[in-house]
Amino acid sequence: MSDWHQRLWTVEGPGYRLLSALLVPAEMGYRLGVSARAWMYDHGFLSSADAPIPTLAVGNLTVGGTGKTPVTAWFAGTLAARGFAAAVVMRGYGGDEVQVHRLLNPEVPVHVSVDRTEGVRQAQRDGAEMAVLDDAFQHRALRADVNLVLVAAEEWSASRRLLPRGPWREPLTALNRADLVITTRKVAGRGQAAQVTASLGELCPSLPRAEAYIGLAGLASYDGASRQLDTPKPARGLHCALAVAGVARPGAVFAQLAEAGVTVDDHWSFPDHHSYSAEEVERILRRTAGGSLVATLKDAVKLGTALGPEIEIYVPLQTVEWETGREEVDRLLCRLSDVPRSRRGQPA
Repeated sequence: MSDWHQRLWTVEGPGYRLLSALLVPAEMGYRLGVSARAWMYDHGFLSSADAPIPTLAVGNLTVGGTGKTPVTAWFAGTLAARGFAAAVVMRGYGGDEVQVHRLLNPEVPVHVSVDRTEGVRQAQRDGAEMAVLDDAFQHRALRADVNLVLVAAEEWSASRRLLPRGPWREPLTALNRADLVITTRKVAGRGQAAQVTASLGELCPSLPRAEAYIGLAGLASYDGASRQLDTPKPARGLHCALAVAGVARPGAVFAQLAEAGVTVDDHWSFPDHHSYSAEEVERILRRTAGGSLVATLKDAVKLGTALGPEIEIYVPLQTVEWETGREEVDRLLCRLSDVPRSRRGQPA
């Protein structure tokens, strides 16, 4: 998310209030299109295909910032740890998240395809028994066995404007398609997350709920030449000249670093999936002046080679801690494992 999007969607300043008002017709048109598409899928005018292998889809209702990547990686890693041949399937927008998943779970193959159904078939042909789909809740052409929706506690508000006037992709009624809604938090307190979960319970009483803290597990050095991460070490006491974050919510990254005891002289934020120009790389080199840099993993995989070996890059690694609803998570994982074996690992 860019800075001007953040200002628009929070209606910050008179100019943004005027622009927000002017976008009301566009929002209404988008809402109508989303509703029509949902109606056509619900009534069979648009078809959905069953996945050839058991499939779990992770998604959200807003644009970025809910923790999809670490949650997707957690489910893929957990399935692999339980002995299943799991794979991550994603569209690969921006290119960075593909490398991120391969670093977070080296033992889990990542398959990239704009067509999610074809992506799952590719995974199946390569031996996958199960697939975890990153950012796939809106991709209804493929019917996943389990659908998870993430809602960020930091972004919950009474006003939920749809694109382009706000960050919401779909209205809350879309939760009717979900099997579990997960309230995530990065810098919000547990009380704030609990309030969001309670509100979701009032809106969808029968929908199972869970809460997850997306926390900082430590910092790891990233080697751009080998594209490898070192063993994570505690963050407290580390000093870096610069922190960069080209993600949807850079403020949450910087706040977590400060809370973990990392001292940073300067903070630079960029739009989500930002591609760094040669000029920006040169600016980063000058600002770090041969010192160290802390960057999100999405940024490190793009900056590592360009910055060269003289800049040490530290990456904050995130962990998923289930604060409530872990039994619901395990129940859904058991549902996946109970899918008939005829849909596991058979050639498409």
